[in-house]
Amino acid sequence: MSKMRIRARLFNGFLLVWSVLLLLATPGIAQKQTTAHATIPFQFWIGDNQLPAGDYQIEHEVSPTLVMFRIKGGKTANEAYMLPIDENPVKESDFKLVFKTENGEHYLYEVWGKYGKRVLTAAYGLPNPTRESRVEVPIVYR
Repeated sequence: MSKMRIRARLFNGFLLVWSVLLLLATPGIAQKQTTAHATIPFQFWIGDNQLPAGDYQIEHEVSPTLVMFRIKGGKTANEAYMLPIDENPVKESDFKLVFKTENGEHYLYEVWGKYGKRVLTAAYGLPNPTRESRVEVPIVYR
């Protein structure tokens, strides 16, 4: 093969790789990246772990069933395993965390968001919180 053909093939290969990388990167640029945030004004429990009141970043890790709660400015995170109640996305105006109160303590019960309604696995099968024992905290995506 001549040097000219080798250079042409190398250039065509480089151009192909560059085009594929550009196509793969384009959807990431076009999509609006958002993260859920909630200001929880009280101490609360996720399973056996108590978390302080504060501003939280809420992220779905790996799948919609694993939700991470990270307090703003904190280095630690707490995970909550969720089961789907309803996989239909909730209207943005209805995004929220649902807590059940018992003996003055707040327990995470449900998450309503873009992945639908989900219940904490530890709360699955327990009675739903009544109006008197239910506290809702809005979730905002930004």
